[in-house]
Amino acid sequence: MKTIITIFMFLSTVFASELPEEFDRELYNAGEKVFDNKCMQCHEKSMDIQLLMKNFLEEDNKLLNLKAPTGNEISFRLKQQIGSRDDIEFHLIQTNDFLVDYLFYPDKAKTICLEGVIRHFDTMPSQKGKVSEEEIEQVNHFLYFLEGFNGVNKYYHDETKF
Repeated sequence: MKTIITIFMFLSTVFASELPEEFDRELYNAGEKVFDNKCMQCHEKSMDIQLLMKNFLEEDNKLLNLKAPTGNEISFRLKQQIGSRDDIEFHLIQTNDFLVDYLFYPDKAKTICLEGVIRHFDTMPSQKGKVSEEEIEQVNHFLYFLEGFNGVNKYYHDETKF
């Protein structure tokens, strides 16, 4: 009986933390490095969602005084607002295409962020000539897996609870 329980617990752990085959740790790390070096001047990497909602919806961004949406907010909204999550490989292409377009030609009309969040920010400046399409692809991979996948990083939040 102990053996069966041990095997069950082991298999549960393996399957519970299994990442999608599309996850590439090297690409994720490269994207995090680009995010740290080029995006964090304005975008915080990750903050507690409940704190963010309080900041924007109750405190009019006066609690945190953020300059731009956080990486985990962008991660969540990218996956919710762009394309279909049915096929991660194709979804990564869709989110990357969106990011290239938005970063090179930013426009609030194209925003994926909630109105209650985005109203606190000016439209970001174009990143054309400041970031390459390869760097955007790396950042896209980082952002895609930043939020909602257990076992990737310390920022995991269960997206089903939002």
